[in-house]
Amino acid sequence: MGRIYRLAVIFFFILSGCVSAPDTIRDVRELRQDHAAYLTDISGKADPLPAALQARMDEDYNVIYFSVWHQTRPFHAWEERVRHDFRRYALRPGYGENKKPHPSSWLKKLQRNADLEGYPNAPARGITTRNTNLRDLPTNSPHFTSANGDSSAWPFDNLQRSSVPAGTPVFVCHVSEDKAWALVETSFTYGWMPAEDFARVNEDFAKTWESGRYAVILRDSTSVLDRNGRFLVKASVGHLFPFSAAQNGKIQISVAVADQNRQAVIRQGFVPAEAAAAKPLRFTPANAAKIANEMIGEPYGWGGLYGRRDCSAMTRDFFTVFGIWLPRHSEDQVKEAGAYINLRGLSPEEKERIIMEKGVPYLSLLWRKGHVMLYIGAPQGRALIFHNIWGIRTKDLQGREGRKIIGQAVITGLTPGRELSDMDTAAGSLLDNIAAMNILSADVREAPAP
Repeated sequence: MGRIYRLAVIFFFILSGCVSAPDTIRDVRELRQDHAAYLTDISGKADPLPAALQARMDEDYNVIYFSVWHQTRPFHAWEERVRHDFRRYALRPGYGENKKPHPSSWLKKLQRNADLEGYPNAPARGITTRNTNLRDLPTNSPHFTSANGDSSAWPFDNLQRSSVPAGTPVFVCHVSEDKAWALVETSFTYGWMPAEDFARVNEDFAKTWESGRYAVILRDSTSVLDRNGRFLVKASVGHLFPFSAAQNGKIQISVAVADQNRQAVIRQGFVPAEAAAAKPLRFTPANAAKIANEMIGEPYGWGGLYGRRDCSAMTRDFFTVFGIWLPRHSEDQVKEAGAYINLRGLSPEEKERIIMEKGVPYLSLLWRKGHVMLYIGAPQGRALIFHNIWGIRTKDLQGREGRKIIGQAVITGLTPGRELSDMDTAAGSLLDNIAAMNILSADVREAPAP
């Protein structure tokens, strides 16, 4: 009798799911998470991005990057757009860090402090002096959709718009009533930034900084130190600084700091020679794999929170190294650069065929609503992508939505998570939902694929 009881208990636990499922999806377990491993298998042009074309793209990058210093009024941050952000959150006040609903006074207080009646009240050039963030509203407090997270299985802060590296040119549009916040534009987006995170820029500083010679960081979490070895700022892949000199195994760069009057002044910083290069780094498959490997396994960071990257921040920083400009938003990245190829309405098989036929490894983006991916080639006849992904959409038998968390930058095929019994077949399949591809190395835009 005892033996039968023990067997019954064991059988019950097996049925109850005590035999745990794998911690991550099959693609991540079985595909080598090393870009260098695929170099010999990737077919394509010997010179996928001609030097002359890369040089022109780099020149365009610099023009766009510094455009905010050559404007006199808001370019993206129109007053109506700024006011619309407040209206959006009035309709869904959400929850705060204490898991309690935001009271109506929360938004009213932020609106009063924003003081938009005189918008824009402080047009000026500026530069970030530390790694910072742009927020939808002038507050560092979060806005969560629900108290316990939503179907994403994590309480993402809806107010986070984008991270911004130290040394980024900005256009200051407006300053809050308490002077603690400023509505600023960067070359890639706009939002509210803490006033302590930027300094004003005068004409002499701008001319010196906009020198035309820049260094780009090649390693994440690189400490920039002064001549005496004191810490100045932390820099990561894709961060830009004016290039001063290379000597004694170090690269000397210019770093922006604020003086006592919040005016930008230049300090000299140093990084190891292997941690930076003159921008643009020449695009080759080997260099592409090297930079991608700096990001492999990096934890996902919504909107750049926690000093991390989301999908479009990863692709943007990756291409910055090579002097290729991308907007911040995933959809814009695919639609506003290179050759756009429409994949809507095609079968999964047709999509993969076109991707493998037309895609240029490490120079092609794939997009589905809300997510962008870097095509890295088709070794052994299977298309592979590199992307920083939060998770695979799931749905249980009761129709409850969820996520199989990946939460990092990984190499996968086009159907990651296909082995999951609860994958949401309508919304969870990447390949089924891929709507477009972009060939960044193309000079002209192509017609949509048939």
